[in-house]
Amino acid sequence: MSKPSKIRPLLVPLGWLFGQFARLRRWLYAHGVFRSYRASIPTVCVGNIAIGGTGKTPHASYIVQLLSQQHKVAMLSRGYGRKSKGFVLANTTPEAQLSANLLGDEPLLLHRRFPALPIAVDGDREHGIIKLQEYAPDTQVVVMDDAYQHLSFTPSVKLILTEYHRPYFRDYPMPAGRLREFPSAVAAADMVLVTKTDVPDSQVDRKQWRCDLRLRDDQPLFFTSYHYGQPEPVTERAKALNPHNADVVLLSGIARPQPLKEYLDSRYHCVQHIQYQDHHRYTVSEIAQLRHRVEEHSDKPRVVFTTEKDWMRLQAEELQKDVSLLPVFIVPIEVDFLTENEKVEFNHIIEDYVRRDQTTHP
Repeated sequence: MSKPSKIRPLLVPLGWLFGQFARLRRWLYAHGVFRSYRASIPTVCVGNIAIGGTGKTPHASYIVQLLSQQHKVAMLSRGYGRKSKGFVLANTTPEAQLSANLLGDEPLLLHRRFPALPIAVDGDREHGIIKLQEYAPDTQVVVMDDAYQHLSFTPSVKLILTEYHRPYFRDYPMPAGRLREFPSAVAAADMVLVTKTDVPDSQVDRKQWRCDLRLRDDQPLFFTSYHYGQPEPVTERAKALNPHNADVVLLSGIARPQPLKEYLDSRYHCVQHIQYQDHHRYTVSEIAQLRHRVEEHSDKPRVVFTTEKDWMRLQAEELQKDVSLLPVFIVPIEVDFLTENEKVEFNHIIEDYVRRDQTTHP
């Protein structure tokens, strides 16, 4: 749970009220009391019930790659953490002006990964879809992240992500826990993915998980894990160094860095982990402190490992000069399914949803 054990009982009544309000709101939309917009093209929503840390960005990236093989794909995000307002389209913004402050770190990461893909941010999903279609009228499907609670928009298919070690059935609504709704809200999802699974397939009791997650027979369940790629140098100083022959300082501002830390500990000599909250905005003084730690006297050179999301925020205009002087490597993160059969089944289901919706709305 996210709250200390002595405080949490005092917050449970507030969590119950919060959950009841969310439940009533969902009921009002489901029964047509409030209007909900459905786009004229297929839309795939990658969401969750808990706040942060379930892996929406890597999974959205996986789905974009999958659907781009046969469809013209665009992406729409709220752009969490950005300082801009309204609709912003990455593709029509001069490259020098693109930043995490403008787009949010996750949409900026996806824009860097898929530069030709129409990527926009807008808190109003209906407005965002309409503007995206004006820019790219040949768009055939839109992938959206973090829109499960945006009930004024109805996606074609809704995916819920939940972490293997922090599943929603062990949590409670805010402020007592980390949930945005009661676990019963999963009933509105088309499928559930248990992410960051770090045990072999043979140790996963799928029948018990389906029971604990309260899934119906028609709600597919999948298990995914992270695959970490080789660290990539992103500064000139880093290109001259071999991280296997250096001490590693891990810098992270993500929701749950423990799996990444454990992975790096098993392969590199990690001497320090500088950890901030998810979506942390780095400051000039923090980068100065990081540089001091990297340049501390040591028998080995020191390098900085960080995530792609953190690197987007480290590219803020006021930080670029100081960051460029550091030996920085990013650690790529990709999604793996626990079994190849699960991967094939998931791909087929997503493709089938898109094809059916395209047939319904040609």
